[in-house]
Amino acid sequence: MAKDFAFTGGRPDPYTFPTEGLIEASAKALRKLGGSLVNYPGEKGYEGLRELASMRFERREGVPLNIDDISITSGSMQALELVLGTFINPGDTVLTEEFTYSGTLGIMRHLKANIVGVPMDYIDGMNMDGLEDKLKELKAKNIRPKLIYTTSNHQNPTSAILSLERRQRMLELANEYDTLIVEDDCYGDIDFVPNPTPDSLFKLDDSNRVIFIATFSKILGAGVRQGYFVAKEPHSRLIHENRWDGGCSALASAIVAEFFKEHLDEHLAVTNAAVGAKCRAVVETLEKNVSDICTWTEPRGGLFLWIDLPETTDMDKLTELSSQHNMGFSRGSAFHYRGDAVKSIRLAYAYCHIDDVAEGITYLCDAIRGAQVQPVDIAAD
Repeated sequence: MAKDFAFTGGRPDPYTFPTEGLIEASAKALRKLGGSLVNYPGEKGYEGLRELASMRFERREGVPLNIDDISITSGSMQALELVLGTFINPGDTVLTEEFTYSGTLGIMRHLKANIVGVPMDYIDGMNMDGLEDKLKELKAKNIRPKLIYTTSNHQNPTSAILSLERRQRMLELANEYDTLIVEDDCYGDIDFVPNPTPDSLFKLDDSNRVIFIATFSKILGAGVRQGYFVAKEPHSRLIHENRWDGGCSALASAIVAEFFKEHLDEHLAVTNAAVGAKCRAVVETLEKNVSDICTWTEPRGGLFLWIDLPETTDMDKLTELSSQHNMGFSRGSAFHYRGDAVKSIRLAYAYCHIDDVAEGITYLCDAIRGAQVQPVDIAAD
């Protein structure tokens, strides 16, 4: 049976999934909740998981969250749907990095938003001079954007980390131009080096401009579907007025809470080490095979690596050659705010087995060379 080299989708490492620990946590949760599970969990969700979300934030940021500001959702995607759907009407303008999560772009397009992409770099994220220029241009047209969306830590797809200076400037600009910031921190705990991320925008905010989104899915499993948003009043009330489901599974929330309240640090140490090793294996294989014609990001955490290909790359041919070896990747155009046909690809490295990474990436490198429509003259002056 042929191997499947799946470098697509933001999935955690399946080989460190804590099956036995979750079985034990399930027994504890069921004994604790028992017949109370016949009730609906309420719009903000299971209190135990909200307490855990507060503890998780305090572990990282040094201060807890108010649990009354936390609402449990079915993964971060439901949080995004609820938040963006509350504040965006057809024709409204939103700003985001020029490359950003394709799922977020899909929601914005579904809501018929006018998406304005802001220049960014692969190290420090969104460029604040670029953001200010866009805001000035919009103001000259009497347009006030509804929100700025950013993935501040280990950005999807580039792995950039928004610097502290840029975070502070973004907050100043949000105040000056009277707009909200949606901070998507779903990769925030996936760190390969000690303390790579600055204080969150939510923590730095003193004007109630920031709505914070996070998830447990990216550190546990996408199938767990346990995310949350954090919003103060009046934002929280407005978002919940737009919510019609009966709340997320209290049982699933309780299992996650029971497991992580005892094992969060231990679990992150194991999974981050495993995912970081896979990331390094990808980089090492790229360096060995295509360092003369490609450049790529070197993540300090997160699940993604971004490769800029030669302009001479035939993207269809690259896909065809890669698929011959079941080597999957995501095209960069999926993450461009306009969907431009950029010569870049995203690799999601956490899912593939560590023993298969070098083989799969070698196939990709061979495909990259085979997809050049004309020879790349690396010796040219």
